[in-house]
Amino acid sequence: MSDAFLMRTRYDGVREISGRMWLLVWCLPVLLLGAAFFFAVEALFAPMGMAEAEGEVVELRAYEGWSPLEGEVTNYAPVFRYTRSDGREVRASAGMSHSAWNFPVGSSRTILYDPDTNGDVRIPGPWTWIIPGALAVLGLGTALPAAFASLLLLRWRRRGAQS
Repeated sequence: MSDAFLMRTRYDGVREISGRMWLLVWCLPVLLLGAAFFFAVEALFAPMGMAEAEGEVVELRAYEGWSPLEGEVTNYAPVFRYTRSDGREVRASAGMSHSAWNFPVGSSRTILYDPDTNGDVRIPGPWTWIIPGALAVLGLGTALPAAFASLLLLRWRRRGAQS
């Protein structure tokens, strides 16, 4: 018999499931949950190296968008003016947009910036956890069918002739 198989029944009636089959069944849930863990750790530890500042909203860009939870939305990308720890006044955005970021021009928000670079700023809040949360939901959503498929595979193997 060939060693390249997913599932097979041997000549003596014993059923076998290869490691490749288990890899196919569990690859996507494990990758999604691993990515959720990675992004959760990043969301937890990334702000530790950042400095806090009061940013004044100087511009508010609006974009039409779509969200699976909200449907048609308007996403907002505020541009902040803030003073760095070295005294320089800088303008920066978060590099992304969100429907909850409709901050009035002239208002102030606490922002986080990396003192070592002149890059995007972070806006602290629950949206920091959107990516890890979405990946975790997708991972758990794919783990349920994988668990069901595993039960079916184990049942199929058990119904074969016992060795």
